[in-house]
Amino acid sequence: MMKTCEQKEGFVLTAVMMLILLASFIGGAFLLSARGTNTSIENWKAYDECLLAVQSGLETVNYSMYTNLLNDIYLNGNRRDSLDVLANKDFSIDVIVTDGVASPVGVSSASVGSQSVSASAITVTVTVASGAMDEVVPENRSEVMINCDAVASYRGVKRRVKEVVTYNYNGVAELPGGSEGSVFDNVFFIDNHGFFSGVNCDFNGDVGANLDIDLKYSSIRLNGDAYAGGECTSKKLYKSLAWNDYGTQDFAGIFFGNRVRPALYTDYNRSNTNTYYNQGYAEGVNFYEEQDLKELPFIGPLSDYEEYAIAVSGSASDSSTTVTGVWGDDAGEDAGIGTNDTGCLVLVGTEANPIRLDGVVVARQDIYIKGYYTGQGTLYAGRNVHVLGNLIAVNQASWPHPDPNPLATAAANQSADFLGLCAKGSLIFGDHRGLDTSYLDEPHTASHASDITDASLGYVSYYVDGEPYFDGDYRQADGNGAEQRTDGSLRHFYQPILSNSDIDAIGVSADVGLFDAVLYANHLIAGNFAENSILNGAFICRDESVKRHGNLALNWDARLGSLTMDGESFYSGLPGMMLPAQQPLPSRTIQWAEVIP
Repeated sequence: MMKTCEQKEGFVLTAVMMLILLASFIGGAFLLSARGTNTSIENWKAYDECLLAVQSGLETVNYSMYTNLLNDIYLNGNRRDSLDVLANKDFSIDVIVTDGVASPVGVSSASVGSQSVSASAITVTVTVASGAMDEVVPENRSEVMINCDAVASYRGVKRRVKEVVTYNYNGVAELPGGSEGSVFDNVFFIDNHGFFSGVNCDFNGDVGANLDIDLKYSSIRLNGDAYAGGECTSKKLYKSLAWNDYGTQDFAGIFFGNRVRPALYTDYNRSNTNTYYNQGYAEGVNFYEEQDLKELPFIGPLSDYEEYAIAVSGSASDSSTTVTGVWGDDAGEDAGIGTNDTGCLVLVGTEANPIRLDGVVVARQDIYIKGYYTGQGTLYAGRNVHVLGNLIAVNQASWPHPDPNPLATAAANQSADFLGLCAKGSLIFGDHRGLDTSYLDEPHTASHASDITDASLGYVSYYVDGEPYFDGDYRQADGNGAEQRTDGSLRHFYQPILSNSDIDAIGVSADVGLFDAVLYANHLIAGNFAENSILNGAFICRDESVKRHGNLALNWDARLGSLTMDGESFYSGLPGMMLPAQQPLPSRTIQWAEVIP
């Protein structure tokens, strides 16, 4: 039977409608799938962003605690005591994370508590709980463990991370001989040969050199150990004291008694652990040869030390001059000569009116100093330090021999006078006109690494693999080769900026016989010791040219020790032992885990 047109059209319409309906179903399915995929992507994105926010919150709080801890060290100078303020703290804080950037949180190491922050995208709540400071006294080591718990919610997602961070204080830093400590753990350390032939020397402390040490003279007495990058020669000719005589005898007419460091057991009783003294004198001498070369700390950019001196409000004064922080950054801060003397600092102390010290002070040019002083301070010279006469502490550190109570002695020595003298160039003592300049060049001095910031002083002669070196010739004109003294004459490395007549007007001794001070120079220490001289402190440099008359005793100041009771809470402000050169307290993440919120 024949179909009508109406029947055909009805069939086609039905088929088209079914196709449209099928396409709609398929399209809807794709739309639903795409929407579901987008939702999944958004959920995963929120999941990731939430975790990143949690981690950002943790890092922000930890960084704030760490930087404020460093500020505490920066201002108070005591790393161990600053570490203690992080102990036994419990607090909770909200950190706002916007586009992956956490808002700053000011957490003080001295007073940790809730902080307010501005509102933004993701809020991370960080809860912190720190334990007590764990101390290992014999090793002079301390640790604080901090537990951090961070949680955040974002677009229906909630994530939580727990982290454990430790902050450590280790009194050991970088000793010669391959162990840890600093070069200031020695009474004498040089980045050259240590030659002591034909010299009546008494070393009450360890000695070190990055090349050889020569101790072949029979009148040398070494009450300590010797460390050498090369060899310790002629060992059998030196002498050393029995420890029950140590600190009770004089040396060739010099009596130093209580100025020498304690014995290993301060009461000489090996069975009494209460009197054990780390880095004390142990009877007998150890020689350490072929040691790794030790890198002496450089006084680097002077601006760093100026910032530090200002931050700690360092000061120094005598009867006519008062310095706060930096000398030479303001008009009129000079030696009063009127020509080429800006930034030159003169400090003269008498018994009735001693130099008064408090903290770190920086002079942009030379420092000229002599006489009595009181207080504790370290002076940095942008060029040379010139010691014009004896340096005498009013309140001297001392160590009884024997000593039944070393802890009480260490506590008393915390407030005893201290002077550090640090030259970015060289340190000269006595009258510079009396130096034998034939000893100011090789082979007596040596080429050595320099600091690039010493180039303006003339101490960069050439480069090795891009590193600056000085050729060791201190007889040359310094600076740019045309620098002048205050009288207009050409200036050499070992000479002061002040003219000879200016130096004579201040008053200068041909020789210096007493140093209650730590001497440090980026380059040379040179001068003339008087007959029967004593240095109570340390002698640290890259080159030395010293003439000795008669006998010389060098007594190490035990407050410099990395491991000593006296050094544990003592702040010297010396290079490598202060900020910014000082290495910060290390922090370490020992545990990290995401947990169920």
